[in-house]
Amino acid sequence: MKCAAVGLVALLGGSFVAPSTMAAEQGAPTCLPIEAGDDGTPIIRANINGAGPFAFVLDTAASGTTIDPARADALALPYDPESDEAQGLGGAITVSFRRVAAFEAGPVRLRGIVVPSLPAPDFDSHDVAGLAGVDLFEKRLAVWSPGGRCVDLKSSGSALPGDGWRAVDARWLRPWKIMLPMRIGGVSGWALLDTGAQYTTLNPAFAERIGLTGAAVQPGGSIAGIDGRDLPLGEGEVRNVAIGPWHWNKRRIRVGALPVFGRLDAAGNHLAILGIDWLAAEGFAIDYGRQSLWLRARPAR
Repeated sequence: MKCAAVGLVALLGGSFVAPSTMAAEQGAPTCLPIEAGDDGTPIIRANINGAGPFAFVLDTAASGTTIDPARADALALPYDPESDEAQGLGGAITVSFRRVAAFEAGPVRLRGIVVPSLPAPDFDSHDVAGLAGVDLFEKRLAVWSPGGRCVDLKSSGSALPGDGWRAVDARWLRPWKIMLPMRIGGVSGWALLDTGAQYTTLNPAFAERIGLTGAAVQPGGSIAGIDGRDLPLGEGEVRNVAIGPWHWNKRRIRVGALPVFGRLDAAGNHLAILGIDWLAAEGFAIDYGRQSLWLRARPAR
């Protein structure tokens, strides 16, 4: 089994040009429609310069929106003279940039942006054109509902809908590097909130510390990074897991020596990627303007 290493695409040089506008009225909740892609990965539909709609993976661990080179050529998107290096779960590649006059997805309207041209993940469910990153949220509050068909976008500081929300003391390394406190069987670590990752994955140090080694780990397939390399994964079971108010009695999890973990070590040695396989059934809210995060409590599973 092979899956695309979608999450954590970041530009090292910081050349990404931020969006100029976002069409969401202050204080009014708006719905960014999402569809379920491979293994539940969130997909949005967007028009580019009036053409489309095209499918994009909605990725909380992508610093900015990207577009596949072939799609950019078909749309005749002009090149930007800048180049940079992009980092993904599986490694780094040098990328070129393309100019987009208008990117429209639900209530989101981005104007005059420059996006990196990167190979899109290969999905069975959708013909994916690229990643939709945290630039879509700008400084707003994004509310994700379990099994929901949209992400609600509100102005920063708005009240959360309903009850059961618990503030979590996350480590905000970057807007696309939000680390949540994770505890497995009494061992503490940090997990990157990554809706673009199909599978929750531990780094080898975390797996070894909790005893998930040797015969306890079976082959778990591989991922293909943006640099084209295949990275093997193991798979096993963990028990007594807690992330803030979320608790699981047992879960399946992957283990892998992914290059991305080396760029998250500011959060510690015991690290994880918290993917959509665990997130899809949960409610969470991220206020990008106030750098705050809440998880919605529910019974232990």
